[in-house]
Amino acid sequence: MLNRRFLIANPVFTATGETVGEALRQYCRLPEVIVSLLLAAHAHFPRRSGVAKELARNVGQESGLGTAGIPHVEILKLGLSRDLGINASAVEGNEATEAFIAALREGMSRNASFALGQAFALEASAVPELSQVVGPAINAYARFVGRPEPIAAEALREDGIYPLPKLRSKAQARAMPMSDWFALHVKDFEVGHRDLLRVHAKMFLQRNGDVEEFQSGFNNVLDLMDTWWLALAQA
Repeated sequence: MLNRRFLIANPVFTATGETVGEALRQYCRLPEVIVSLLLAAHAHFPRRSGVAKELARNVGQESGLGTAGIPHVEILKLGLSRDLGINASAVEGNEATEAFIAALREGMSRNASFALGQAFALEASAVPELSQVVGPAINAYARFVGRPEPIAAEALREDGIYPLPKLRSKAQARAMPMSDWFALHVKDFEVGHRDLLRVHAKMFLQRNGDVEEFQSGFNNVLDLMDTWWLALAQA
């Protein structure tokens, strides 16, 4: 996975500053729909199964568990507006973005193993996508518009030393610095999503899952991401 083009040579970094800004707006569509995508995968599994419980836990976190009840995407959008002047409050996906989302939804409807492969790809790719693409693109856009880079380098390293915030109120969550938001995801939330879903997916596949379908679903997401980021860089 780590040798995918969107991770190692994302064309957005050779695009114009305006294109990078719009790519960041379009990216927000993914965290906007992630809950519905995970729930679509969840629907294939018995509610008491390990996979279903882990997907439900992930949905809970995305929806605000651990961030004072404020959905993660809402905090990200507030940070983009505050630190970069990017208005992502109501993003209308372009053709490439909506095709990407539609393809993900179609894959989630196929069968349990394919949907699980897709869900795991979304969770497993989150840390490198945030740390190698989205975070650096935000800092690059900040330089383009003459603003301070809002994300510290250590916040983008899974093994970096960065104190994680303890959020005690909705106001505190909404005002969260972007470094804190990225550190929480790169070091905590997405790591847990990836590692725990891996455990339950392995158990499912060992019992009655289809390994080939799982791998196909996993690869489908990465293929779609390669295509999507290329399109965003050319928009």
